[in-house]
Amino acid sequence: MCTFCVLRASQSWRYPKQMTYQEALTCQISDHQLECQYLLLCLYHADEEHIAVADPCINVRNYTSVIKSPIWLDRVVEKLQQNLYQSVQHFVSDVLLIFTNCATFNRDNAEFRVMGERLKDLFEREFKSTFSIQLQHPTASNSQ
Repeated sequence: MCTFCVLRASQSWRYPKQMTYQEALTCQISDHQLECQYLLLCLYHADEEHIAVADPCINVRNYTSVIKSPIWLDRVVEKLQQNLYQSVQHFVSDVLLIFTNCATFNRDNAEFRVMGERLKDLFEREFKSTFSIQLQHPTASNSQ
């Protein structure tokens, strides 16, 4: 079975204890490599147009004049494989930067902006599910 299938099938018993969003972010990446790989696979699978996969600096005109910190899924995979992330938070920050960059660059292109927003929503849902994030009380601070 592939990483995607193994993790999806084992989610219910891997983390019987729920944690907060902040607790998940502070976890060492070395203890959660499989979960991060699973999240990346979810994004690759959902990104049918491949808007977040490859280096946009190569094929997208004026990208670096608008985006100062380019990042894309293939680069996140490389960084994960090269153990360049110390915590889950560093990994999540790079993934979320992909969506921030997408929204910034495509502020006048609703089609691509919406695709990026859908991928971001998927990532956030899957992250919470994968790490058994407990739902916060509505009055709790939204520091997510």
